[in-house]
Amino acid sequence: MMHLADLLAVLNIASDSNVSDDVVVRELVIDSRKVSQGALFCAYKGVAADGRDHLLQAQKNGAIAILYDALDFALPSDITIPAFSVTGLQRQVGVLAHHFFGRACDEMQVFGVTGTNGKTTCCYLLTQALTHLGTQAAMIGTIGVGKLDSLVSADHTTPDPIALHKKLAEFRDQGITQVCMEVSSHALHQGRVNGVEFFCTLFTNLSHDHLDYHGDMASYGAAKQRLFTNFHSELVVTNASDPLGASLIDLANAEFIVSYGQGGDVYADEVTLGADGIIFEFEGNGVDFSASTPLIGAVNIPNVEMLVATLLALSTPVEEIQAILKSLAPAPGRMELYRAPSGTSVVVDYAHTPDALEKALLSVKQHCHGELLCVFGCGGDRDQAKRSVMGSVADKVADRLIVTNDNPRSEDPATIADQIVAGISGDYQIILNRAEAIATAISQANSDDWVLVAGKGHETTQQIGTELLKFSDREQVQQALGVVS
Repeated sequence: MMHLADLLAVLNIASDSNVSDDVVVRELVIDSRKVSQGALFCAYKGVAADGRDHLLQAQKNGAIAILYDALDFALPSDITIPAFSVTGLQRQVGVLAHHFFGRACDEMQVFGVTGTNGKTTCCYLLTQALTHLGTQAAMIGTIGVGKLDSLVSADHTTPDPIALHKKLAEFRDQGITQVCMEVSSHALHQGRVNGVEFFCTLFTNLSHDHLDYHGDMASYGAAKQRLFTNFHSELVVTNASDPLGASLIDLANAEFIVSYGQGGDVYADEVTLGADGIIFEFEGNGVDFSASTPLIGAVNIPNVEMLVATLLALSTPVEEIQAILKSLAPAPGRMELYRAPSGTSVVVDYAHTPDALEKALLSVKQHCHGELLCVFGCGGDRDQAKRSVMGSVADKVADRLIVTNDNPRSEDPATIADQIVAGISGDYQIILNRAEAIATAISQANSDDWVLVAGKGHETTQQIGTELLKFSDREQVQQALGVVS
């Protein structure tokens, strides 16, 4: 709870003379349906709806006051509770929430990871590492929220600003001292992480994705860059082998900047991909050492490089880093390996962009001594431009392809499949039933073949039309292989 006058002061708004100094705000709300007695309702135009259309509902539900964005909007005359206009309110809500929930991130180290691919894995690996070092660490991201042994599923990669700061306050009250969070481009564009004071910000890479939202790659990259130019952090860790990542070395607003990968401060000079994982020879930042990890796939090389660069920047002893890498487990649905007693190997991965799919396929190919089969689809109501590109990528690397449903949502699954196969010049099968597609691929695989099931990773549902059906690639793979993870 916080006095309304104090919250208004955060945004430099003069309190109305009709508002008593002892008016207490009991909650911040951006969804009028969740307003209850004593709430401060923040109303602005969002992507799917305009909160300003629901001021009367918020007032009826017990809102004690309203903040609204006055751009192209006139306050209705029948609003009788105090209402204050705030220019660019959407970008101010996070700052307001930061103060309302007691400036929680002042009492912890927040690590923010952005990039097209690798956010989830890097957050998961970093949270494992910090936990290994004896700290109380938690994560916020696509696969869930909380400590790694008690993750709770999440609706969004990055929560809305009020939910985010409320969760940070809960973490603080639970004794959490380090938080690793994924920061999506949508979140940066919409100001969802505003008000967060980051200790460390990390960049993975930039490749084709979300152009249905951002419009073009330049706008998409600019959204990612905000985490490093619009926020100040003590430490920035960036990918020197990525053009945007390399530019951050000069652009980032930070006390200390460390880069990884080819041309970076820390890099893997030699890498050996084996049946049981990866062996690295690291160089940089005054150290030179060997380490191994049970993680598989070349796609994990930059993820591990990022982790090592971060740990070295945090002054972690080499012996601890070696022990951490040896104990790492993959994030659920991220290059997650299952093996049948017969020898068939199946990898479940969340790859759902052309770049991610190519890297996942090439990673699995390096471990495969037989044929590589790939099961994948594309989501409906999302960027259509990448569909034929993903078909082309899969056709180029895999030996056999099965095109199937991902989350078709409101689109016709057959139309999505047709757009995918437009990029395929070789042979393929279309099996729209995803469970059947997975089972078919595994039944067709020989003992030395590998199967990549790509696109949904950790997800436990599949959206077909308006129905959200229970579905898990991981469970389907285990059932087809006759194994339990």
